[in-house]
Amino acid sequence: MILARLSRAVRTQNWFAVVLEFFVVVAGVLVAFLVTEWRMSVAAGLEETRILERLHADIEHVTNDRWDWAADRANNRDLLLSASALLYADEAGELSRAECNAIAQSHVFNSPSLALPILTELESTGEMDLIRNDGIRRAMSQHFLSEGWSEEIDRAINHEVLNLSARHPHLMHFAFPGDAGNWNPIFDGSARCDTAAMREDRPFLNELADNISKSTFFLRAVMDGPNRSFRALHQAVDNELGVSHGEATE
Repeated sequence: MILARLSRAVRTQNWFAVVLEFFVVVAGVLVAFLVTEWRMSVAAGLEETRILERLHADIEHVTNDRWDWAADRANNRDLLLSASALLYADEAGELSRAECNAIAQSHVFNSPSLALPILTELESTGEMDLIRNDGIRRAMSQHFLSEGWSEEIDRAINHEVLNLSARHPHLMHFAFPGDAGNWNPIFDGSARCDTAAMREDRPFLNELADNISKSTFFLRAVMDGPNRSFRALHQAVDNELGVSHGEATE
């Protein structure tokens, strides 16, 4: 219809009608384009919201075990440092029961996962661009970098495990409890140490120093770094979805 009118206007040299019909055509194409773009933007927004809601659910599913374990490992390192004052320096005294058990655990460097299935899915399918929010994208990038560094340090730390109670049985033993139904020697306070003998055993002291150094890298790179980037990502998603937890995110 429009093309027929435009052709007739050209034949009759009605240039006003030609210009008018031309603008009608252009306006029609532009409006159709804008409507299509708007529909695509709405669809992309809905898809992004759906993905962010899944991401938030994945974040919420990370249990308190991660945060409790980080606190436990930090406390264990503090005990190792206090034990060092007795074993490496001239300070007199005996290792406390807690310090002895910290030494028994000094080779333990594992951690509950911070894996987020939706991000793994988007990364594997190349659809990370479906998340358009700049704040969330920056937080995700930082978290990926932190997790990558964490994995490198974790592999290096666990390349050689120095279980001191197994390697130096003459210096440590485990007391068998009256009720052994739930006996967990490494973690339940059963370790007993010969402080005087430990002070004189240079190979033991060197291996303990190795474990203490590893504990520093473990806390900083494997626990604290990913924990901070995870919390930042959680906050960014909360901000976009308008979620309030009332208290600071653990």
